[in-house]
Amino acid sequence: MKKITKLTLILTLIALASCKEYLEKPNKLQADIQTADQLEALINNATLFSTEGSNLTAIYSTDDTEISQDLIRAYPTAVSLSNLFYYVWDVENVINAGFDDLWTGEFKKVFTANVILSNLDNVSGTQIQKDRIKADAYFIRALSNWILVNHYCKPYAPSNMESPGLPLKKTTDYTENLSRATLKATYDAILSDVIAAQTLLPSEDVVANQRWRVSRRAIDAFLSRFYLFTGDYDKCIQSATNALSSTTAQLVDLNTIASGTPASYTNPAATLNYSVLNDWAPNRFLYWGEFYYTRLSYNINQWYIPSQSLRDLYDPSNDMRYRLFIIPNGGRRFSVISPAQFRYSYFNDGKYIPAGPTVAEVLLNKAEAQARKGELAEALSSVNLLRQKRLRSYTALTAANSEEAISKILQERRRELPFAFRWMDIRRFSVNQDPSDDVIVTRNFFKITPAGVELTSPQTYSLPVNSLRYSVPINGIDIAASQGQIQQNNY
Repeated sequence: MKKITKLTLILTLIALASCKEYLEKPNKLQADIQTADQLEALINNATLFSTEGSNLTAIYSTDDTEISQDLIRAYPTAVSLSNLFYYVWDVENVINAGFDDLWTGEFKKVFTANVILSNLDNVSGTQIQKDRIKADAYFIRALSNWILVNHYCKPYAPSNMESPGLPLKKTTDYTENLSRATLKATYDAILSDVIAAQTLLPSEDVVANQRWRVSRRAIDAFLSRFYLFTGDYDKCIQSATNALSSTTAQLVDLNTIASGTPASYTNPAATLNYSVLNDWAPNRFLYWGEFYYTRLSYNINQWYIPSQSLRDLYDPSNDMRYRLFIIPNGGRRFSVISPAQFRYSYFNDGKYIPAGPTVAEVLLNKAEAQARKGELAEALSSVNLLRQKRLRSYTALTAANSEEAISKILQERRRELPFAFRWMDIRRFSVNQDPSDDVIVTRNFFKITPAGVELTSPQTYSLPVNSLRYSVPINGIDIAASQGQIQQNNY
C-alpha cells in the first residue's frame, strides 16, 4: 500500500464528515487536491475501503446464528441487548439505536467516491491514471450501494421494483435530494456504475499486491453475483466464466493451511486450536489469494456463534472449513465456560470474514445458475471444483436431477459463505420461482424489551418468507438528519 499522505488523511476526515462541513470549506479542499496521485493515495488506503461496518444483520439475523437460552441464562451479558434486537428482528429498537455502523460506513464510502469523481477532472495526471482512479471510484460506489440495497430495501423482484430503494448520492453537495429512488432505479444505478468502471479499465487481471483495486476480472466476479440475484442466469454464467479465467485469483487448498497459535485456559483446563488464518492481521488477509476484490465483513464483538443447523451441514472430520473455522468450546475466548459454545473464526481472531467477491463465491454463483437452468452436469462440475479444495478426502457431489442439485449446491453455498452472505440469500430465495429454497427462521428465546432480557418469559420469534422485516429499519437519527427526505420502511 502507498504511504498515507497528509492529503489522504484530510480526505479521510472529509469522508467521515458531513457533506455540509465539506462544502463549508471548498477553497481549502480545492487547494489540497491538486494531483491524481493524491486521489490515488486515498483509494490505496485499503484498510478503510475494504471493510464493511459491523453488520449486525449478517451477524445475528439469520439461521447461521443461534443464541441459546442456556447461554443467556448463564451469561446474561454474553450478547449485548442492542445486538439481541437484531437477533429477534426487532423494528422499533433498531430504529432507536444510537447508530448503524453499516449504513453510516457504506455511505461514507459513497461520499468518498463522489469526492474523487468530482475532483478528477481538475487535477494533474495522465488520462490513463485518471481513468484508472475513476473506475475504482465508480466500483466503490456501486459495491456500497449493493450492500445497502440488499439490507435496507425489499428484495429484487418484479413486484418490488417501484418500492423504495436508496437515496442515490451522486455528488458531494449537501443540498442534493435524499429522497429514496425506486428499487429499479437503484439497481439501474449500481449496474451503470459497474459498466462505467468496466469501460474505463484496460483488459487486465487482478493485481496480486493490490487486490482492493478494481479490475476487469473483479467486475466479472461481481456481475456473476449481480445477475444471480436478479435472475439472469445466462449472464451470471458468462460473467463467472470470464472471472474464472483469472490467473491471479485462485482457489486456496484449505488442506495447505497450517495450524495457528493455540489458546490455553485453566479452571477448567482447555486448549482451543485455531488455523494460522486466525493469526493473520490486515497485512496478510488483504491479499487473500481467493479475492478478486478485497472486501471483508467486520464483527467488532469477534464472536460469530454458529447454529446447530449450520454445523450439521458439515462433515466434521472431513470438511476443512469445519476443522479450520468452527471452534468447539470457542466461547472460552469470552470466558463462557458452561454450557460450552461454538465459535466461527476466520481472520484476525474472528474479527473478519471474506465478503467477496472470491473464486469460491463465483464457482457457487455459476453452479447455482447452471442448476437452475437445468444444466445438471455443468452445475455439478462447477461446485466440485470448489469441493476439491475444501475436503481432506475429496468426494464429488452427485444429484439425480436439477432439483436435487440445487438443494445440494445451496447447502454447499451455506457451508462456504456463512454469515456474510446468508441474509442476502434468504431474501432472494423468497422471491424467486422456486418455493423449495424458501427459508423460515425461528427463534426460541426470551421476551426482550429496552429494559433487558426477561429470563422468565420464553418467547418464540419467526421471520417468515417475504417478511417486511427483510428490509432492515433505517436508523432514526439518519431519518431525522434528512429532515424528512428519507422515508422509513413500512412494517
